[in-house]
Amino acid sequence: MGIKQHIQTRHFERLAALIPLSPNTITLLSVISALIAAYMIFMNEVAYGLAFVLIAFVFDSIDGIVARAKRQETRFGAYLDGVSDRIVEFFILASMIGLGWPNTALAISSLLIIMGFGTFLTSFAKAYADHKGVIRKNQVQKLSCVFERAERSIFIFASLLIYLANPTYSMYLLSFTALLSVIGFLQRFIAVAHLSGFLWHRPRRK
Repeated sequence: MGIKQHIQTRHFERLAALIPLSPNTITLLSVISALIAAYMIFMNEVAYGLAFVLIAFVFDSIDGIVARAKRQETRFGAYLDGVSDRIVEFFILASMIGLGWPNTALAISSLLIIMGFGTFLTSFAKAYADHKGVIRKNQVQKLSCVFERAERSIFIFASLLIYLANPTYSMYLLSFTALLSVIGFLQRFIAVAHLSGFLWHRPRRK
């Protein structure tokens, strides 16, 4: 289970209700901040890019809290939030490909694995299980893994921060992030397979 499930966001809802922006506006600001961050990183202005990465992740963290605080939760809002999450991560990770890594092949492969297994497949495994009705709705809502988006965002931010001082250590952290992304996807996929009865299924006796 990720750290997000352990954070009691209701303590911040009183403050969130004072924010003079709608949840969807905050979500869009997260995307805009990520695009600016991606441009800065692509231009090798990592320090400035890092600031906008932090802003993007903060906006992304509070849009749901604001929605609950203002009682403005909608299905489209949840959909927009999920799509924007993927966009934010994709552009930030894609922009990091062009940085000056000591081992280009290792860095790029790590970034692609994070994008594929972390940004997309981990959430897809959950969404598609729900879409196809493979498991029950309450089971879908309880699906979690050891490396959720909150943890992945922290690791991405940390790798950029470390890059400013030591690109080699940053690259190793990205490789570790890639490994955890694969583990997170496999954990969720196996959980769906198990809950659906595909794994360890015993045929009924006649």
